[in-house]
Amino acid sequence: MMFNRAIRRPLAVIGQSLIIAAVALPAMAAREEQIDRRTPLVTDFMDGTYMPGMEAILVAGPHGLLGKLTVTDGTAQLEKLAGGDKMDFTALERISDTAVLLGTSTGRLFRFEDGKMTDLGKITEYDEPVMDIAFANGKAWAVGARGMLARSDDGGVKWEQVQIAEATQPTVALPGANASEWYFGVSNLLMDTVQFNATKGGAPLVVDTDYTMYPDEGFMQVMADLDAEPAPSISFKFAPGPAFRPGDVSWNVVLFDGTNVTLAGEFGMILQSTDGGSTWTRRDAVISPKEPEPPYWISGAQSGNTLFLAGAAGAMRRSDDGGATWSQIPAPSAEGIFGVSVLSDGKPAIAGAVGMVGVLSGQDWSIADRSALQLLSWLKTPVEMPDGSVVMLGGRSTVVTLKNGEWTRVQVSNKN
Repeated sequence: MMFNRAIRRPLAVIGQSLIIAAVALPAMAAREEQIDRRTPLVTDFMDGTYMPGMEAILVAGPHGLLGKLTVTDGTAQLEKLAGGDKMDFTALERISDTAVLLGTSTGRLFRFEDGKMTDLGKITEYDEPVMDIAFANGKAWAVGARGMLARSDDGGVKWEQVQIAEATQPTVALPGANASEWYFGVSNLLMDTVQFNATKGGAPLVVDTDYTMYPDEGFMQVMADLDAEPAPSISFKFAPGPAFRPGDVSWNVVLFDGTNVTLAGEFGMILQSTDGGSTWTRRDAVISPKEPEPPYWISGAQSGNTLFLAGAAGAMRRSDDGGATWSQIPAPSAEGIFGVSVLSDGKPAIAGAVGMVGVLSGQDWSIADRSALQLLSWLKTPVEMPDGSVVMLGGRSTVVTLKNGEWTRVQVSNKN
């Protein structure tokens, strides 16, 4: 029965959300008690970036982890820095050789520069985690759970919340002209914007006789065979989010080149704005004769016009035209991909569940032998070093390096 469809989130949510939940839930309990009495049992590297001014990797994570990680041949030394207090950091973005933006599990942003932490405020009304930050040409964007979206036009000092009330689905052809149900992969269609271009026997279609729209659920039922020429097509606007809950979508990825901003997250949606967030267009649209099982995007990376998205169950997409069109990349494995970076040679490096790390060359993946490296924890952040080597960071102080084609597990020692 098409009238009793369950409102649910995809099962693939187990990826990034589980990592963030491990951080966020203790923080919520701490807020209730007003005192954070947690004692970190392990060091989890949630994010990191190479800082030329430090000549080291700046890492961040839960329990106030903020540190300088110096990685050399076969060694890694962590020097914890002051300023993190008890905050749970969930995202990090370099904005200069000496400064970064930091996001927390409760929707706050901070700027850390030359040992000084500056509170930039909260960018959401909810206590939800900041999932990703992007910076280019002196402007910044930040995204997170429950529709969190904010931008800064002054280098990350002042932030403005952005609401996506509607997004445009450009004209897309139906896969067939036969009587069928067609699912659009999005919900909350705005009926006064729907343009269904089709005919039957050369005559216009009759609503609720030839076809019926179900805008909240995001599908239509075509009760008659349509003319194949001209090919049936449809365009519309919609409110991002699950059926009957517009806006309630987790944006896990933001990519920004200084002009165009690209968002991805739940429900497989990829939205892009070319005008600073005033209007949004859906990319990578798919119409299916059955309820789709869209990818759950967890991470992304951009270098020029080349963009990568990665997510649950090894899903990956690539765009070579700035995000306008996308192609599928062979999945490296069935595990979720928690982090992706574009290396200087254009190859994507990935890190994910159960210690999965790898680099794509052409259509072939070079995946590390997790058993040989004794990798048990998740990995999330690939960082390219000045010498061209790659450092993979993750949970339980896990550090793996790739240099000259050889993967090495590096033990981390604490300087303080």
